[in-house]
Amino acid sequence: MRRPELNRDSGWLIGVDILVVFLGLIGQIFLSRSLLSTDYGLLIILLDAFATIFILVDAGLPTLLNRDGPKAPGMARKAAHRILKLQAVIAIPFIAIAFIGSAVIWGDLPFGLLSICAAITLMHVASYPHRSLLRCLGEARIEAMTKLLERTVTTSLYGCLMIFGINEIHWWALAFFIGAMLGLISAIIFGEKVGKNNEGEGSLPELWNSNKSLLMGALPFAVTLGVLPYVTKLEKFLLSYFHSYEDVALFHVAQLAWLAGLLVPQGVRAALLPVLGEARTQEQLITRMSKAQSLGFILLPVGLFFGHVLVSNLIPLAFSTDYLQAVEIFEILLAGWALTLLAVPWYVGLQAGPHPWRFTGLLGLVVVSAFISGMLLIPEYGVTGAAWSSVCGSAVMFYASRWMNRTKLPQQIWLDVSAIICLATGYFLSTGNGLAWIGIITVIPAGFSIVEIRHQMKNSEEE
Repeated sequence: MRRPELNRDSGWLIGVDILVVFLGLIGQIFLSRSLLSTDYGLLIILLDAFATIFILVDAGLPTLLNRDGPKAPGMARKAAHRILKLQAVIAIPFIAIAFIGSAVIWGDLPFGLLSICAAITLMHVASYPHRSLLRCLGEARIEAMTKLLERTVTTSLYGCLMIFGINEIHWWALAFFIGAMLGLISAIIFGEKVGKNNEGEGSLPELWNSNKSLLMGALPFAVTLGVLPYVTKLEKFLLSYFHSYEDVALFHVAQLAWLAGLLVPQGVRAALLPVLGEARTQEQLITRMSKAQSLGFILLPVGLFFGHVLVSNLIPLAFSTDYLQAVEIFEILLAGWALTLLAVPWYVGLQAGPHPWRFTGLLGLVVVSAFISGMLLIPEYGVTGAAWSSVCGSAVMFYASRWMNRTKLPQQIWLDVSAIICLATGYFLSTGNGLAWIGIITVIPAGFSIVEIRHQMKNSEEE
């Protein structure tokens, strides 16, 4: 029976997510070249708005399964079924709120388009329990493949629509709907198969004894998920309010490349949570967090270099001249990516620790700081202000997560040095200043981390 393992699982999740993002970028190229900028921006806002509402249906329950499932693999499948039943009940009022709200805000849009966009986000939420089931049972590779299937189908359908010259927005939304539906079906099929074949001793924590205690136990994660969408979507909402859908589309193109890079810390986070949740002692916790920190140091210079080279060449090549400024915006966002990557061990430690409300508070601080900075910067500086607002949120996550976690790890001095270097690198890259080469300093902690990981592997082999 497979067990969760950080390096293996993060490797699968990151590797496949890179393919998923690559296909997603191709799909966005098809969208941007086939739809008017206003329609493209509108579709983005619709999907983001429904995602912000329906993520609350998640209720934090799949995250709880991901944390507790490895301790009782024989009970994980039943736990996933229980989560789905609870989510079905929770969804009812949010569906009503979503359709009433959308009718008020976008009353002139076709009901069919609104329904398709709502269904897409609901199916994504419905797939989380079985994807968490796969991950907590050590099958992150299968979870990753269900995501790849969804994105492959969606991008293929986008390509067909572009070839046939179809530029009606509802057809493009329908293509996304079909991909999301197949992703949901595949997650359920494989999750059920793996869950049936898993046996093991152990029991779930006491909070799983009743629905009330389960929902209360998941409440910190539920509140967190309610806040989480604003971490990546707040700037777009503010841009649509203060400026236009065209600016939303421009920022979205830059953010696509940034989100592609965020799959790296997200992959590490997804693999690290069950690993930390399984830790029995403080010593094990520190060892595993330290390994994740070393992995972050190694990935940092690679992400800075390849992110800059790929995006600065890809956006002008793939997108129309309307989106050329997205390169400058991405260079700013790249600094935020670096801070998020470096913060992974600390904020995941908060999630897996005995005080998950601290993680909720952390994200609340991130959103508040991004909102305040956005209100100050976006009205005057537009898309550039939105980018720096996002970086402000990432900086708060980096420093506040360390302060709230307070776990002492080796090489912490290099965290502060790397953070300052990355902020400077993002600024210099966005202004075309040659001082951006200062980013090469991040190779130093990466080298130390490679030596440390090799030392750990050698000790493991000797044991």
